[in-house]
Amino acid sequence: MNSVLARFLPGHADGDVAAVREQKEHIDRQQVTFPDLTWDHFHWERQRRTGRCDRPKAAARYRKTRAAFEARYGEIVGEYWSIVEPSGVALTLKRAPLLLSPVINDRREFHRSTDWVTRHNPQLADVLFDCENLSIRISEVLRYTSESVGLKRIMAVASHVLGVIDRAGGEVNHEQAMRVARQEDLELREIRDYYRRAGVRIGRTVYTQGMIIGLLVMAFLVALVVVPLVLWSSVRWDSHVHVIVISAAAGAIGAFVSVLQRMASEKSKFAVHYDLGKRTLYMLGSYRPVLGVVFGVFTYFVLASRILGTSPPAHTKPLYYYGSLAFVAGFSERFTQVLAKSVEGLVPAQGTDEPEAAPREEERERYEASRAWSAEGGAAVAPGRANQAGSNEG
Repeated sequence: MNSVLARFLPGHADGDVAAVREQKEHIDRQQVTFPDLTWDHFHWERQRRTGRCDRPKAAARYRKTRAAFEARYGEIVGEYWSIVEPSGVALTLKRAPLLLSPVINDRREFHRSTDWVTRHNPQLADVLFDCENLSIRISEVLRYTSESVGLKRIMAVASHVLGVIDRAGGEVNHEQAMRVARQEDLELREIRDYYRRAGVRIGRTVYTQGMIIGLLVMAFLVALVVVPLVLWSSVRWDSHVHVIVISAAAGAIGAFVSVLQRMASEKSKFAVHYDLGKRTLYMLGSYRPVLGVVFGVFTYFVLASRILGTSPPAHTKPLYYYGSLAFVAGFSERFTQVLAKSVEGLVPAQGTDEPEAAPREEERERYEASRAWSAEGGAAVAPGRANQAGSNEG
């Protein structure tokens, strides 16, 4: 049916109005902020305590705004609302979908709207600002229990500060404000230390998970390349292909074990910059097995070509020989660097068949000529010096 004609049917106009209203409510839910929720809660709290309010429908509006806020940021699991000014703090938890929980973490976030209640106490306002600043880093870096503990401790500090202001009627005297600010600064310092210690552990955990992802990706890519070539008979599955695949796998595992060994060692200086964030650490960790695969295959090519004059020892299987050395190449970067420099030293200079043969011969001739000249000059100068010495004595 034509959409233009359908508008003249009974009930269609009401449907358009309802659709527009529903769309507008959806946009309002998406745009709700914590200050909006703070104002609506303040009016509702005033109506509940005093029985009168500037907004008669404050309760219904507060419930609607709270539902929209929780739909956007998650369930409010901790909250404190000031009773003297429209201010408050809250802690939300937005759970990840059950099927994606192994990949996506639960989202915890600290919310603050306290400018009204702290306008007479700048010291306490600075404390609440530090709470929000630290909570951002905790939410972005930490995970699981460490994140929950850190944000709950920040919530406790912020709630205590707002409680002090409420008990003072909205304005705390200078001495008490300074004393409370010093106490809470000490608590925030302890939370920062906890954040740093937990950040190192979480950073290493995320880095290790990134390496596991890198191992799985490399296994998938190797299978994606090798299996079709073998099935289409483009490459025969012989001992050479077998050893190449084993070398790639051994190099990747060697790189993985090397990082784990350095993390477990107390003397090792394996540093993980946890402030980079989870996604960056995932990417950095996934690169490690890729390097191990490259080093392992490179080691096999160098040794199998025998350009260094090496060959598998007698009565040994090439598979074990190349596989073990590929593991060492992935495990130790020094081994690969020495191997690469050895191969580089065998490459002749550009435009010559032998590396620097002619320059060395010319340098030798120049050196011998300079020695002969210096010997003759020394013999000629010596009598002159002797005569001069004799004249001086005379």
